[in-house]
Amino acid sequence: MNANEKNSKETYYPDGGYGWVIVGAIILINLSLLTLVPCFGLIFGDEFEAWRVTSAQTSFLLHLHSSLYCSLGFFTSPFLKLYGMRPVAFFGAGMMCLGILLSSFATSYIYLIFSTSILIGLGQGIVMPATYLGTYMYFKKRLTIAVSLTVTSASLSSIVLPKICDVLLNQVGRRYTVMLLFFISLLSFIGCFLLKPVRQRKGQMVDQDVETRLKEHEAVINGDVDKNEVACELLETKQNSIFRDTTVPATKPTSIWSKLFDVFDLQLLHDAPLVIMIIGLGVSFAAELNIILMMQFMLKDLSLFSRSDVATAILIQSVADIAGRLLIPIGAHYCKVPAKNMYVGALVVATFARTVLSIWPTEKQVVFAVITLIGLTKGTRAVFQSVVLPQYVHLDKIAAANGINMFFTGFISLVIGPLIGVIHDKMGSSVYALHAASILSTACVIMWIVEYVFWERRKSATIES
Repeated sequence: MNANEKNSKETYYPDGGYGWVIVGAIILINLSLLTLVPCFGLIFGDEFEAWRVTSAQTSFLLHLHSSLYCSLGFFTSPFLKLYGMRPVAFFGAGMMCLGILLSSFATSYIYLIFSTSILIGLGQGIVMPATYLGTYMYFKKRLTIAVSLTVTSASLSSIVLPKICDVLLNQVGRRYTVMLLFFISLLSFIGCFLLKPVRQRKGQMVDQDVETRLKEHEAVINGDVDKNEVACELLETKQNSIFRDTTVPATKPTSIWSKLFDVFDLQLLHDAPLVIMIIGLGVSFAAELNIILMMQFMLKDLSLFSRSDVATAILIQSVADIAGRLLIPIGAHYCKVPAKNMYVGALVVATFARTVLSIWPTEKQVVFAVITLIGLTKGTRAVFQSVVLPQYVHLDKIAAANGINMFFTGFISLVIGPLIGVIHDKMGSSVYALHAASILSTACVIMWIVEYVFWERRKSATIES
């Protein structure tokens, strides 16, 4: 039995109970905090035109937010071990609320870099790993279902918010529209309060010890064993226990780098399949995210949509997104399809949808159909990108693996996002940006297929030998 199997048996997963309260708390956190960025293009689109903000600048702002959000997950892991989920979640939620409040007073592009990209990005990077850990601690067999429910909540608000924001922008203006989002964000503190870790069951070990002593006692009474023999065994056990509890093991002096290596569990980088998995997740996330974030601007530029049409498109995408987060993962769960396969399938369908959009960008019915497909794949990826790593690494390494993944994703997102924006500005069309994202996602699919074939053959060769 390897270490992972042993730890898996010793770790207690409720797979329900208070875990559903945790799911409800995470849903509340997502619903209240993830409001401004999904509607960012709708809210600030007209002002960005007035401020003469380029596509590359817009992409940089949005990807700086996602980069900070992802990168901070790497550094949040030690704080989760030290302080636990609840304090970390409170701190992150507070930063996000402050960022949303300050964004309502924005008067320039640079101001939004600070309030939206930095404050909201950092806050999200702190609070989200805490919610992920909560789900991973409470669920194993039903992890896909739990993750599906929690990530679905991130899109629920996008069904009603675009139309509400469109009406409010016409009636009260941008400042009070964003101010309303700030008051909604304050509800996240209730969800943060409900987060608490699982209490691992230690009673089984105690019960076994008590049962052993009772049997020994019964054997002595019945005369089956010598009471002096039992007394010697108990004395020896007590001495071993005292020695173990009072002896400080000798340790070798370690450097600062080795300590950091241990704190962040960087030994995970020795696992080649895991590294390839993280690279694929990071690059595809950055490529797909760029299209999702810039879609509100693309529809105005490429499809000549009005603000009302853009709001309708966001609504359609959000409904499809929720369907992708709920229906497809449930089907995959009962058909026992691996998370990695579902994620690859979503990338292939998204690439097909972008290709169709690049060929018929002004056909409104085609555009709405493409938006539906992109929404479905967005929801599917949101669920399975959160399940791919937990299906590969054990619970005690999930926080570290997730942190490494988020750090790489944040770094590569800050490179790929603005790069696609520059392609748009240089070529003068969103079509080339769509193709660039498709090429990157296809490269990730090919890389994962090669890795799968190579390591499966290596496994088979090892088993046969």
